[in-house]
Amino acid sequence: MNTANQTYPATLLSAQQSTGRVTHLFPDGTLTVECAERGWHCRRAASCLLVPAVGDAVLLVTIEQGVWVLAILDRSSPRQTAELSTESALRIVSQGELSLSSKQFRITAEEADCHIHALKYSGESLSAWVNLTSLVGKRCESVWQTITQISNNVFRKTSQTEHLRAGQLDIKAENYLRMHAQNTVITAKAIAKVDAGQIHMG
Repeated sequence: MNTANQTYPATLLSAQQSTGRVTHLFPDGTLTVECAERGWHCRRAASCLLVPAVGDAVLLVTIEQGVWVLAILDRSSPRQTAELSTESALRIVSQGELSLSSKQFRITAEEADCHIHALKYSGESLSAWVNLTSLVGKRCESVWQTITQISNNVFRKTSQTEHLRAGQLDIKAENYLRMHAQNTVITAKAIAKVDAGQIHMG
């Protein structure tokens, strides 16, 4: 039997829509909306992710369970901050490209987990303040015009071979310098000079 053209009682379509203006916001997420010269205690519909502000014009629907705010029709101030809020987790999925563009971009979270197959970053400057940094990988390459490092203690261990090629190399220790190996070779093409107050060999 085809029920597409059946007529149903009007009680099934008893939901009524109207418009009003937000007058008060409560900590539990509910709000008061002035409509038909009286205030209505309303809840925000799950589809209304934009958080209403006092003075906003909203669309209401009245059902047996109460009055709900379906959407925000007009903001009280076009320049006020728009906030998207949901009580549960929020997931944005795009089968194509997802682009975010703004003059300023801020992220605040207790924890973050990022998985990106290939990442490219370009910018004028990058600054980070952290207590602990751990990087683990198979290969690291960096190219800089100038590198400056300042620290209290530096520990570096190379299990196989370390190569250093420099146009000029200047090493200075304030108190103590020690070089030790199974075999040591020091060569110079022109001049090799050892100068000290005392020299002990052997």
